[in-house]
Order: sequence, then C-alpha cells, then structure tokens
Amino acid sequence: MADVPEGEQQDDGGRIGRRSILKYGGSGAVTAGLAGCQSPQNPYPGSGLRGSGNESSGDEGLEETNESDGEALLSGETVKFGVLAPMNLPLGQSMWEAAQLAAGQYNDSGGMLGAKVEVALGESNADPNQTVSEYNRLVRQEGCDITLGVFLGSALVRMMNQAMAPAKKIHITTASADPRAGELASKSVDFTGSGAENEYERFKYHFRAGPINLLDLADAMLEFLENKAGNRGWETVGVLTENPAEFTPYHDRLVEGLSEIVDVPVVKRVSGGTKWRSVYNELESESCDLALVGLALAGTKAVKQWANQRRGFGFGGIHVPAQSFGYWESTGGSCEYVFTMNAMTPQTTNTQRTQEFVQAYQDEFGKAPIYSGAITYDAINLTEQALRMTLEGEGTEGEVPDADTMIPYLEEGTFTDSTILEEFQFTSADSKYAHEPQWTSIAETGVPVFQQWQDDPEARPDYGTMHSFYPEQNKTADYAAPDWIGGGG
Repeated sequence: MADVPEGEQQDDGGRIGRRSILKYGGSGAVTAGLAGCQSPQNPYPGSGLRGSGNESSGDEGLEETNESDGEALLSGETVKFGVLAPMNLPLGQSMWEAAQLAAGQYNDSGGMLGAKVEVALGESNADPNQTVSEYNRLVRQEGCDITLGVFLGSALVRMMNQAMAPAKKIHITTASADPRAGELASKSVDFTGSGAENEYERFKYHFRAGPINLLDLADAMLEFLENKAGNRGWETVGVLTENPAEFTPYHDRLVEGLSEIVDVPVVKRVSGGTKWRSVYNELESESCDLALVGLALAGTKAVKQWANQRRGFGFGGIHVPAQSFGYWESTGGSCEYVFTMNAMTPQTTNTQRTQEFVQAYQDEFGKAPIYSGAITYDAINLTEQALRMTLEGEGTEGEVPDADTMIPYLEEGTFTDSTILEEFQFTSADSKYAHEPQWTSIAETGVPVFQQWQDDPEARPDYGTMHSFYPEQNKTADYAAPDWIGGGG
C-alpha cells in the first residue's frame, strides 16, 4: 500500500465538477495595522474565543459576533488534541506551536463550548513507524479525542491503516498532501481490494484540513505557469522533483500537462545526494529559463549552489524549506529570488483572520508561522464548529460526541473563520478523493499563493521578506528576477 497505484494521477474525481465551492474574501496588500482588528471582548470574531477585556481596544472595522445559546454545551468536559509533528523540521514545530496557541486562546476565553482544551505532542520524526507508535500512545495513553498533523504520505498511510482505523478516532491531516488518504476514505474507490464500502467504514475517520492534495497542487502549478510563464520569459523549463514515491503523483501530473505550456527538455527525480553542478550545467546547456523544483527534504544545497554559482535561470516551484520564516537566516540570504507555492505567508491577507493569527503567533513565539501551523490552527477551530453542529444536531450536551456521530457533520458542514479560506468544505464521501479540501482553482479560491524571498528594506530592514506575487488578490509585491539575470529569469 506504500506505492502509488498506476493511473492514480489520471483522475481528478475529487473536484465536484470544478464548480465554485470556496469563496475568497481577502484583499491584496497587507498593512501592519491589520493585526490589531480584534477587540478585547472578541479578539477572534466568529471563532468562539473571548478575551478578558483588559486589553486595549482595536475593533474598528470588524463586527462583533453574538454568542450562541449553546456556548457551554460541553461545560465541565475536556477536548484533547494529539499533534503528530516532526519536531526536527520547522513545519512540525509550527504545527505544535499553533496547536498550543489555539488551546491557550480557548482556555483563556471560556473553553471550547465550555470545555477545557488540552494538546499533547506526538514526535513523529517524519518516520512511518514512529508516527504509528506515537499515534497509539496519544490515543491509548494520553486519551486524545482527535489527532492532528502528520507530514509525509508514507507515514500518513501507514498510520491510517495500522492505527487510526482500529482506534476509530478522527484524524485531521494538516501537513501531508498525499492523495492516497483521500482514496482510502472514499466510498467509490476500492483501493485495497476489500471493497469500497468496507474501506470507507475503516478509513472514514480521516479528514484533511490542508494542504490541497498533490494532484491539486500540480494543477495549481500548471494554472500558475499558464498564466505567468509568458510574462516571465519562461519558455524552456527543467523539472526537478524529489524522488520519494509519495511525490510521484505530483510529478507525473505536472510533467503530463507542462509540455502544453512550455518546452520541457529536462525532467529529473533528485535527492539529497544529487550533484547539483552537473544538473545545472545540463539545464544551462538546454537553455532553460527556469528550474521548476519540487523539494521537501533536499532543497537547501540546491538553493545555495544555484545562488552562489549565479546560474542563468530562475529557481522555484514547491520548495518546503523556503516556506519557513527562518530560511533566510539558515541560508545566509542565498534564498533571495527563490519562489515557492504556499498556503499563506506572514504578509498575506487570505482572510480577515490571517493577520490576527500571524500577529498572535509572533507575539507568543517570536517568529512567524508556517503553512502547517496555520492549517493546524484552522483544524482546531473547525473542530469547535463541528462539535457545535453535532451537539445541536443530535440534541445532546455535556459529553464529547464520538467520532461516528461527528463524521456526518464534518462531511456536510461548511466551516468559516479560517486563516486560509473564507469558507471551507470537505469533498464528499462519494468523491474519488474523499474528505479533502474542496478546491477548484487559484482564480476562484485565491490559494495557493506564490511567494518569493526578497530583500525589501521597507518591509523588514535586516531580513528577507516572504512576498506573495501571485495571485493578484493575495499579491504583496511584484516578482523580482535575480539581479545577475537582469530580468530574464
């Protein structure tokens, strides 16, 4: 089950007919003042959180949200989240920190529907065996009601099969983009040969709050290049994708569609042992205008050599290390001009909640969050809404509902107050990729965004800035070609 089945990347059946589902409501440019939109009584409007009232007011421009009569439906209870995070990676640290931030905000503001919120860390180390072991510990020993997190598809799929299905506890993925999870949770796909309905009953406990899966990420990259390659002068592109099997769906989908947009003379699967000088020599010999990368674990050496050797092509695509705020420092500024797809950045205003979250995170931890942190934070707020829907729908209170009772409400619900999207729904159980974020296109949803590391003294005098240059509704700066290319990259 660890291998991607042949032909998986050919079907985009989780799209609900490409109809418009998600509504984008953010504006473009960011101002520092947006972080101060909350009020002391309602610091995160609509999220159910309430402040103590002893902070200075700054609520101009946001409406107060009235509390529901069911605000204390879980009074006296505890809702406990387990967070499976690779703490050796910045994206894992951001997941754990965002979960702590959300728990603290709820507990400081009366709880989650009156319940105390607790979070427990499961150090996954991005390792399948350790992820399974830590999941079991979180559920069996820590007593977690819901688990969040997981990075790398191999770890997610093994955890679903060996731990989540037997435990029958809801897991909300907030970092892995592997589409196999959606197929396992589908009523219409017989992924393992045991029958689609049987698989659904085993794996229906899995939901993904983000990111969009690898097939959608490939479609987003193709949409971006179709709109921007001509403007940037990217006529010839070399594709360099990291070689773990879980990235194969993205790679194959991308390569299949890319030749209709640009010339693609170089296509390679790369790793931490890749000799980048020889790869770059090949790209230059083929007159490539862009190295289109897909790198999660092996990206820093590639960036440093590209910058230090002043290669004659642009560099970007999906570069997970470059999504971290600390990447400028860790590369000594070599990441300047590198661009990457992302869900949000410290500068963007995807929704009115984005900068509230960014500022609160910075105040708490002294650094900016990564996409995985924002999605984890959203998953906890989404859980509160799902709990309310379930309790009110079932006419119960005073006890945290079990997973089987909650699942229909997660499947049918429309969720708001996200940092990424104004409205969020999961794909249906009948979709090929079930319980995934419903996504149609960048044009309709405003995500993902494309960020570029830039030296912008006006935004930040002594450090690089993660500016978004696409799409227009989330743009904070123009794309900047590397100065040694002089506008051609």
